[in-house]
Amino acid sequence: MITNNDAEPVQPSNRGQVDPTQPVQQIDAAEAERFSDLKKQAEMKNTESDEVEDGLISPEELQRQIRENLFKNGFNKAMEKAREISKELKQG
Repeated sequence: MITNNDAEPVQPSNRGQVDPTQPVQQIDAAEAERFSDLKKQAEMKNTESDEVEDGLISPEELQRQIRENLFKNGFNKAMEKAREISKELKQG
């Protein structure tokens, strides 16, 4: 038979309850801000290292590669132009 009455009365217990804790020491705003900044920096470093591991590169690495490629392309174009001028001078 189904009823709305509990089969056994619920016994109150203190299991699973946590006693309130007191802070060890007061934390001032400057110290909290410094801790927050350090935590953000650590997260950024972890994020950057994760991106590098995922095949992505950091903005600094990308900038370095772009600079290097621009130099190589510019140098190669200048060398090609110098070769053309040299050929013209020899022929001309």
